[in-house]
Amino acid sequence: MASIFDPFKRAIRNLLGTEAVLRQLRQLDHHRQRDLILLGNAIQHAAADRADVRALPEYVRAARVTRLLQTCRVEGVPMVRIGGQVDGGYVMLDTLRPPVVTAAYSFGVGHDVSWDVAVAKEGIDLFLYDHTVERLPEPVPRAKFFRTGIRGRKPESGQKTVEQVLADNGHTGRRDLVLKMDIEGAEWPVLDEVSSETLESFSQIVVELHWMAKALEPEGHARVVKALEKLSLTHQPIHVHGNCNTMPVWIGDLVLPHVIEVSYVRRSDHEGKFVPRDEVFPTDLDRSNSDQLPDIYLGRTYSRPRSG
Repeated sequence: MASIFDPFKRAIRNLLGTEAVLRQLRQLDHHRQRDLILLGNAIQHAAADRADVRALPEYVRAARVTRLLQTCRVEGVPMVRIGGQVDGGYVMLDTLRPPVVTAAYSFGVGHDVSWDVAVAKEGIDLFLYDHTVERLPEPVPRAKFFRTGIRGRKPESGQKTVEQVLADNGHTGRRDLVLKMDIEGAEWPVLDEVSSETLESFSQIVVELHWMAKALEPEGHARVVKALEKLSLTHQPIHVHGNCNTMPVWIGDLVLPHVIEVSYVRRSDHEGKFVPRDEVFPTDLDRSNSDQLPDIYLGRTYSRPRSG
């Protein structure tokens, strides 16, 4: 049966030649081949009957995850971008200043400290943790750096739990803290095992969630849902942004980035002020994570309540 995409296929073949296309495909690494497969699945889902797609178990799992990441805005409080204009920047509530916030935790430093530098300029002390780097890539005012990894209840040598680092710095039970966490997949055991009481210490949390495509598989789905449900008890998502360095999964009308940045605010701080967002992501405050790639278009997947 003819496909609406056949003319595009013929045009590509005529332009490049079938052998040239195949030669390029053979040179792609494993990740790029996976991305092309995902793109092919997206095209198939877009052309398929909507009811058939929504009946797929993968769609049902994706829908549950995206519901847990539905965003709201806080009435009367603007949002602002904190950090870099490519990678390393996050959209947050514009309340990052004393006395509302007096200390910030940054789990995962890597090569970028633009968020940390911006927070320090507001007069906030910083506590940075990363066991994968020997030192900060550049000086950060008001900062203490620890070559320590953050893990769950059973950290190995050179690692600590969230509760332990808060205790080390005399911050147990405080409520004037914020958290930025980008720890390359280790966030799942951390979120699984950290207590809700500890999460309540942070008025805002920005977290980069990795390996989200695993949420389409039964075991991975259970772990992702458990972590996001725990977070939703104490914090409300206010912003999402897909990392463009990996191909997202498109399934029907849903978009699930492999890596997604989520900004949360503490629910108890804004009771009665949450208003569902009805806008297209990315927003004007977002920036692509790469100067070589466009931002990921998420549409309204995360901006309005879903039914069913």
